[in-house]
Amino acid sequence: MPTEVIMPKVDMDMDAGTIAAWHVQEGEQVEKGAALFDIETDKAAMEVESPASGALHYVSAQPGDIVQIGGRVAWIFAEGEAVEPPENGSQQEPAETSAPKQDSGIPATPNGAPKHLPAAAGEKTHATPLARRMARTSGVDLSSIAGSGPRGRITRKDVEAAAATPVSTAAPTDADRQADASRARLDALGIVYDAVGVDRMRARIAERLTTSKATVPHFYLEADCRLDKLLAFRKEVNEALAASDSGKISINDLLVKASALALCAVPKANASWAGDEILRYRDANVSVAVSVDGGLMTPVVRQAQTKSILAISREIADLAERAKKGKLASHDYQGGSFSISNLGMFGVKAFSAIINPPESMILAVGKANRQFVEADDGSPVAATILSVRLSCDHRVVDGVLGAQWLSEWQRLVENPFLLALGETQGSPDGRA
Repeated sequence: MPTEVIMPKVDMDMDAGTIAAWHVQEGEQVEKGAALFDIETDKAAMEVESPASGALHYVSAQPGDIVQIGGRVAWIFAEGEAVEPPENGSQQEPAETSAPKQDSGIPATPNGAPKHLPAAAGEKTHATPLARRMARTSGVDLSSIAGSGPRGRITRKDVEAAAATPVSTAAPTDADRQADASRARLDALGIVYDAVGVDRMRARIAERLTTSKATVPHFYLEADCRLDKLLAFRKEVNEALAASDSGKISINDLLVKASALALCAVPKANASWAGDEILRYRDANVSVAVSVDGGLMTPVVRQAQTKSILAISREIADLAERAKKGKLASHDYQGGSFSISNLGMFGVKAFSAIINPPESMILAVGKANRQFVEADDGSPVAATILSVRLSCDHRVVDGVLGAQWLSEWQRLVENPFLLALGETQGSPDGRA
């Protein structure tokens, strides 16, 4: 019996993936475990390995097609196996995994089957992969269709019926209306422009950050840190590392370590809002913002409080490289409890970052500048000052709590030998 190739679930938030490319052409042989095709999710691109050895046939999803998790994309026939259309062909609707729910609250059709209404505004539409593909090619808006499949799922027949309707009932979406209005305004002004499509990563970033800014009550705390001791510390460490050709550490590596230790010293700030409870993390899992083509990734340095600065540096370098190549696994960028975003290398003095849910704080780091400050005797003295801004979720972190964390972070940065010692003002194990 041929082996079914399906769209795998590689991300907790994933409900569909986009076929990016096939590594094996239809009819060619492939070994089990070999790279079969690439997919793009909302956050990354990755290879999918072949589930069996044999010849690839009946490929039903082409590059650019969006397929729901579990949706069939091809078949693999073992050597000697007759290549015949499995289950009467490759264009079948994927089977439902559960029986339709007999919900008495939904009006029934004359034949007694549940009647499902089109999805309400903002409600997710449920459709088979084939129906989604047909809807794209025929210009049918799935949100305007009442699905006849189990649990209201939209099927091929529903799309065909909608496409055959003389006057389309598909109403323009809010995005369509916004795009039309924007184009009309620019056209009226005679402004020349290029319309660039939004890929899944950009759409996901827009959705997540819009939701965060609209639903998470942000407030901001600012601080200036004297960086001279940290710069001297880094110089000394890197000179020692250079002697053994062991790499080097960056200012950002030190700031990540300081963040982890500060989270341990002020554990109430290392938490997430969860509706009717607050979840406090036992480890400092620090997300580090990395710019990639088309968007932004936040890979996570897990248990950063337990790792040396050099180990953190090497881990960040590895995560950043894989993020830029789209090779991060889902566990690489999920599970963070705090984020740090550094734009100092671009000359940005200060900025306010949007919280990365479900985390409750993100630290925005700007560029360090030389300026005069007042010495203990009142005389002016030149110093390197780093400006940072902490964004806090007020449901979890109150002003005083945020200030306590920022004060501890500042103390660690201005006394970098504490970073090497792993010393904080919290309990010895950092779980106060």
